[in-house]
Amino acid sequence: MRWSPWRDGVMRCLLLTDSPEPSGVGEHMLTLARSLPPGMASLGFPDHAAGRALVRRAKAMGLPAQVFAPGDAQRVVAASPARLVHVHAGIGWEGHGLVAAAVRAGRAVVRTEHLPWLLTDAGQIADYARASRGLDAIIAVSDAGAAGWRAALAGMGRRVPVHAVPNGTAALPMRHRGGDGLAMLCVGRFAPQKLHRTLLAALARLHRRGIAARLDLAGQGTDKAQMRRWAARLGLAGHVRFLGRRDDVPALMAASDLLVLPSGFEGLPLVALEAMSIGLPVVATDVTGSAEALGEGHPWLVPPRRSRPLADAMAGALTDPLRRAIVARDGQARWRGHFTADRMAADTLQIYRRVLRQRNEDGMTKTRLGFIGAGGIAHRHFGVLRTMDDVEIAAVCDPDGDRARQAAEATGATAYPDHEAMLEAQDLDAVFICVPPFAHGAPERACIARGLPFFVEKPLSLDIALAEEIASEVEAAGLVTAVGYHWRYLDTMDEARGHLARNPAHLIQGFWLDQTPPPEWWWDQDRSGGQVVEQATHVIDAARFLAGDVTEVFGMAAHRDRADFRGLSVPTATAATLRFASGAIANLSATCLLRWNHRVGLHVFADGMALEISDHDLMVDVGQGRPVRHAHGDPVWREDRDFIEAVQGRENRIRCPYGEALMTHRVALAVSQSARDGALVKMEGLRADPQPIFRPSPAPDAHHAA
Repeated sequence: MRWSPWRDGVMRCLLLTDSPEPSGVGEHMLTLARSLPPGMASLGFPDHAAGRALVRRAKAMGLPAQVFAPGDAQRVVAASPARLVHVHAGIGWEGHGLVAAAVRAGRAVVRTEHLPWLLTDAGQIADYARASRGLDAIIAVSDAGAAGWRAALAGMGRRVPVHAVPNGTAALPMRHRGGDGLAMLCVGRFAPQKLHRTLLAALARLHRRGIAARLDLAGQGTDKAQMRRWAARLGLAGHVRFLGRRDDVPALMAASDLLVLPSGFEGLPLVALEAMSIGLPVVATDVTGSAEALGEGHPWLVPPRRSRPLADAMAGALTDPLRRAIVARDGQARWRGHFTADRMAADTLQIYRRVLRQRNEDGMTKTRLGFIGAGGIAHRHFGVLRTMDDVEIAAVCDPDGDRARQAAEATGATAYPDHEAMLEAQDLDAVFICVPPFAHGAPERACIARGLPFFVEKPLSLDIALAEEIASEVEAAGLVTAVGYHWRYLDTMDEARGHLARNPAHLIQGFWLDQTPPPEWWWDQDRSGGQVVEQATHVIDAARFLAGDVTEVFGMAAHRDRADFRGLSVPTATAATLRFASGAIANLSATCLLRWNHRVGLHVFADGMALEISDHDLMVDVGQGRPVRHAHGDPVWREDRDFIEAVQGRENRIRCPYGEALMTHRVALAVSQSARDGALVKMEGLRADPQPIFRPSPAPDAHHAA
C-alpha cells in the first residue's frame, strides 16, 4: 500500500512503532494523529493482532494507516511522501530499525520515548547510542522523563535535543456517574511493571477491614493467568473481574468510583489523564509519571510495591464521597489546563516545524507566514517583516481580490480569496490576522484547529463571549499568540515603567482626541465597536501596562450627527473613570470630532513626579524642568520580532499574548457598556501590580529602527 499523494508545500508526517505491545503507545499515536492538522499524519503498526486492531480504529477515524511486517520498515518509509518520520518507542530498546530506515531514506526523524530511561544492559545502551546518531529530536512524555533522557544522552556523549511534551488526551464522551462507592477499576496490561500483585494484596486488606470493594481489571498480558491464581488464593475470586482487552474503557470509568494505578514506573499514564478528564478520582503510586499527571498535593499517592499504604489510600477514598468529589473536580481542572490532546498536538507540531527548519539545505531558517487581511495595518507589518532575513511572507488572503493580489505581488506571496483556501493550500509556521473588529472569530479558530501560532490586530472581537472562548481554546492548545498593542514595545514605556516601579502611579489621564477614520465600517457602532474599543484601547492597554488591572469602570458618551459622515453611529465623545486594583484612578477622554490628530497619550502622576507619554516621546517632570526624550526604534518591529522568535522556538518575550489582551479588551467594552447602561461596571479576577519589567528586545539594525 502506498500513502496517498501530497500537495507541494504541505507538511506530512509518518508515525511508526514496532512495539510488540503498543497499548498505551498506540492510543497516544491515534490521539496525536487525530489532533494534528487534517491530512498531516499517517500511521504504521506492526503486523500482529494489536497492530491490526489499531489500523482498523485509525481508518474508522479517517486516518491513513497500515501494518508492516518485520524487516519491511524501509519499504514503508520509502513509499511515504512524509518529510518527517516520528518513531514511538514503548521502551528504550524498541524502534532502532525504524530510525535507521528513516535515516537511510533521508527523512527527518523524531523519536518519542514513552517511558523513563530504564536501560541498564551495556549492550542495549550501546545500541541506543548508535541509533541516536540519526535523530533530529527526542520527545519525552513528561518533564521528569525528559530530564532522565537528557542525563542518559549526556553520558553517551550524544547531543540530541530532548523536548518534554506531556501526554494529552481527547475529551471523553462521558462523565463520571459512579455507583455505591465500592467499585474500583484498574486499566493496564498484565506485566510486572503494573504491579497487579500489590493491588490484589491491597484489596484483600480492604476486605479484612470489612470494606467489600469490587475490582475490575481491564487488559491483557502474560501475567494475567498468574494474577487469576493469586486472586483466588487471596479469596477474592468473587470480587475481581478480569475483563480482558476492552474498547469501552470510558464506560467502565463512568460506572466506577475510583481508578487505581499501582505501577512500579510510568511515562505519563494516559489512563490517569482520561480518568481526570471525566471526573473519576485516582489512587496511584508515587512514581514520576503518575505524580506529574496528578500534581503536587494529590492526597492519594503512595509508595510502589507496598500493599498497606495502597489499601489505606483506597479505603480513605472509597469511604469519603465528599473528598472524592473534590479530588475529581481538581483533577478535571488540571487536565483542562495541562493535558488536553490539542495542547499535546500543538507542542508536537512546533517541534516538527523546528526540526524541518533546521534541516533546510541553504542553512537559513525561514519562518513562513500567512496574512489574513491585506489592509493598511497588514502593510505596516509587511514593511517590517521584509527586513527580516529569516522570514518569508508566503500567502495573503482578503475578500477584496484586487487588494489580495496587489499585496501578494508586493511581498512575493501567493494570493487567496479566503483564509480557509489559504490554510488548506499552504504549509505555514504562523499567521497574522489583520481584519476589522466584526470579522474576528473564524480566522482565529481556523488557526487553532491547525495548531498555528497567530498574531492578531486589536480589537479582539466585538463579542466578548467569543473572545473568551478563543482565549480558552488558545490556552488549552498551548499556542504562541500575540496581539498588536505595540505601545508596550516603546523604549520610553520601559523607562516609564522603571520610574513607576519605585513610585507607583496614583492618577492617570488618557487621551484619544483625533479625526474620524475614512473606512465606513468604522462609523458603524455595530461593526467597529466605537472609538474606545477600536482606537483608545491602546491608551487603556498602556495604562494597564503601567498601573495594573482595572477593577471598576464608569463611562459616559455623547453623539453628534455630522453632515460629512452620513450614517455615523459611534459616539463622538466618550469620557470614563477607571479604578485600578493598585488604588490608582484614571480619566479617559476620546473624541472623533476633530479634523486632525490633536492628542493621543497618557499623563501619569505619582508622588512628586509627572509623566507625559505618547507613542513618540516621554516627558518626565520632577520639578526641574520638562525634558522630553524621543522614542528610539520601531515598536512594531520589536513586537513582530518577538512573535517570530517565539514561533521559532527561541525565548518567548511576547509582551501581550491573547489572554493578556483580553484583559484590556474587557475594560474597553466595559466603558461602552457603562456608557450605554449608565451603571458602574465591576471587573473580576484581577491583579494589583503591572506585568513584570521586561528585558528589552534585541536592538534592530539601523534600517529596522527607521
